[in-house]
Amino acid sequence: MMGDGGGSGDPYNFSQNKKSLLGKIMRIDVDNIPSEAEISKLRLWGNYSIPKDNPFSEDKDLQPEIWALGLRNPWRCSFDSERPSYFLCADVGQDLYEEVDLITKGGNYGWRVYEGPYLFNPTQSPGGNTSVKSINPIFPILGYNHSVVNKNEGSASITGGYIYRSTTDPCTYGRYLYGDLYAGAIWAATEDPQNSGNFSTNKTPFSCAHDSALKCDSVPGSSLPSLGYIFSFGEDNNKDVYILASTGVYRVVRPSRCSYACSLEKDTTTTTSQPPSPSLATRWSQVSGYIMLLHFSSFLLILLNVVCL
Repeated sequence: MMGDGGGSGDPYNFSQNKKSLLGKIMRIDVDNIPSEAEISKLRLWGNYSIPKDNPFSEDKDLQPEIWALGLRNPWRCSFDSERPSYFLCADVGQDLYEEVDLITKGGNYGWRVYEGPYLFNPTQSPGGNTSVKSINPIFPILGYNHSVVNKNEGSASITGGYIYRSTTDPCTYGRYLYGDLYAGAIWAATEDPQNSGNFSTNKTPFSCAHDSALKCDSVPGSSLPSLGYIFSFGEDNNKDVYILASTGVYRVVRPSRCSYACSLEKDTTTTTSQPPSPSLATRWSQVSGYIMLLHFSSFLLILLNVVCL
């Protein structure tokens, strides 16, 4: 995933330029490495080959690496582990709108003709303009205006997450989790009906677990815990979801760790499986989930803390 180059408003219109790799999502084959002569002939940027079914085979104007175009600054993309055709990318907005896109082959996601669903008027355009009628934009499946996060300061930038596929929190299963860098909002989105591409979303309050082993400070004037900044989301081999924040790493755990009800959660008092230790409790509130703080020491993760969402 490549941003548009960093100039405010993409003044050189790189995202719509089919000969530029900026503002694009690329698809390359790193297992099938061509010869140096072929790399030079194809003017590739590195030791990779081009999948023959990339969209350049249907649109000769496209650079062969390009899979999709019209992105501003994709920040954290992920595949749905149960539906690999579902590739979701959060795309950071300019001044108004933060979005999530469902990426498809050859798709044009509008920037800088559009910022999310809104027409965008650049203040300068030495690189020329792209007309509205010349593209067929794919609009976001999810998004929010900057004022939704904070009416005074606005949003910082969207941080893309994952479609939750862990069995740890069955009430969050199948929902797409994402957040804002300012850590003032985390959302859980539901697709209805399945495989339709139609998503609805809810902002999710979150708080520290009552039995958190470490002190959990609150944001002044708010009940929200002070996570600092949400930089990224992650997923482990068990499909558990993690949040990387400036205050630590948090893991979504079972709802009952924070005394939240989930009708699909099994009664852990009657099972033989070992529940997490009290220091692992954190929680997603409305969507039922939890989070837990980790510490890193060179290569070893040490579980430390918990937060309720």
